[in-house]
Amino acid sequence: MPRPVLLFFFSALLTWLLSLLLLRHSRVGAIIKEELLSTQMDKGGTPVVGGIAFGLATLIVSLFDPDRGDPLLFIPLATMVVFGLIGLVDDRAKARSSSADGLPSLVKLALQWAGAIALLILLSRSSYADTSVDIFTVNLNLGWWYYPLALCYLLFFVNAVNITDGLDSLAAGSSIPLLLLIVAVSFKRGYTPSTALLGAVSVFLLFNAHPARYFMGDAGSHMLGSYIAIQALMLKAEVLILCAGGLFLVELATSLIQIISIRRFGRKAFTIAPLHHAYELKGMGERTIVRRFIVASWVCGAISLIILW
Repeated sequence: MPRPVLLFFFSALLTWLLSLLLLRHSRVGAIIKEELLSTQMDKGGTPVVGGIAFGLATLIVSLFDPDRGDPLLFIPLATMVVFGLIGLVDDRAKARSSSADGLPSLVKLALQWAGAIALLILLSRSSYADTSVDIFTVNLNLGWWYYPLALCYLLFFVNAVNITDGLDSLAAGSSIPLLLLIVAVSFKRGYTPSTALLGAVSVFLLFNAHPARYFMGDAGSHMLGSYIAIQALMLKAEVLILCAGGLFLVELATSLIQIISIRRFGRKAFTIAPLHHAYELKGMGERTIVRRFIVASWVCGAISLIILW
């Protein structure tokens, strides 16, 4: 049986087993932000172990992968570990303080910067180090400027996926097109891709479907976002994956616009940010929002594939 099929199957199976185990013993429940209590009161106390389930399953199955020594496999896994731990610290901070805010923003950002720099140093010393970027038919060699841009790229995906993770199945469902593109690009580049995370996230969606039995938490969103970003960097598919992640770009942009508007002009640009919560407070059903946003993510992926493939 082909390696990608085996990785997908065993990772999916292990995610299922770990999910059942963690749900049985979980003591950490979600804390809902005060401004969302009117629409998400029933989500309070939902276990925040989904990210641990699909992250652990991916890591464990990958340890038995015969290609585990390839930097294209172990650097993304190292990225998941580093950012997963940062997210887990944030999740624990929320649990300890009984607050939805977790770590102070500057502390969290400092940890993300430190993790990203360490991983980019690791990448720069691997056989996949390449400071060029393909934009349509043009190949630009950015030299040392590539790494500051790669740092921003990595932090963008980490925080964009984190911000998008606010409704059942939204972040994971919107990530599936990007994970599939990573698999497709790997085949195109002549590599046999790892499908462990794809299999794990697919089963996660079964538990996270509305009404969610658990959430991925910051640990899960950090792992998912960082994995997408580092794979795009290593496969030289930065522009393709960035355009395919258009939904995440919009979600992060609405949050940034909201922050700037409040701090600069003293008023909100949106009722609430990110965008999915604005629709939620306007009375649109959660399932409708998630369905439309996921469709939008697939459309972004399809358009990017057609234009940039």
